[in-house]
Amino acid sequence: MSLTLCRYKDAKSNTFLPKDASTTINSEGFVLLDIRPTWEREKARVAGSLHVPMFVEDTDNSPITLLKKWVHFGYIGLWTGQYLTTLNSEFLIQVENSIPTGKETKLLVACGGGLRSMAAASKLYNGGYKNLGWLAGGFNLSKNNDFPTVEGKEKLQHATVGGASYF
Repeated sequence: MSLTLCRYKDAKSNTFLPKDASTTINSEGFVLLDIRPTWEREKARVAGSLHVPMFVEDTDNSPITLLKKWVHFGYIGLWTGQYLTTLNSEFLIQVENSIPTGKETKLLVACGGGLRSMAAASKLYNGGYKNLGWLAGGFNLSKNNDFPTVEGKEKLQHATVGGASYF
C-alpha cells in the first residue's frame, strides 16, 4: 500500500494554518478530524474533534517486524516515545462510520506535524471526500489560544513529544 501526497488541483485553497483553524471550523462548518495515533491524542486533543488514527501500533510479532521494532526503538522510539506503526487498513471505513452526514462533510484533517494529515487528506480525497482542508504544520505549530478548548494533560503543540526527549 502506498501513500500519495496532496493531489488537489488547488492545494492552497485547502490549506489552513493553526491560527485560522478555529475560525474555519466555526464559520465555514468544518469538522476537525484528528488522525494522530491514540497515544498522541490522549496527551492533548481539541474538544469535539473526531478521532480516526491513520496509523496504528504495529502489533505483528513476526521475526521481520520484531527486528523493525528493535531498530525503531533504538533509533527513534527511545528518544521520542513513538511506537512502530503501520497504516490503519480500516481508515476510510472508520472515517465513514464516524461521520453521519457522509462524504459531503467538510473535514479539516490534522495531525502533529502536518505530513500525516496531508497524506490522510489525499487518501480521503481519493476515497470520495471532496470538501477537505489540511492543517499546515499540524498541531505542533499551534499556539496556546488557537483552539479554545483543549483537553488532556499536555499542551496541544507538545502532544507528539515523548520518550527521553520529554525530559
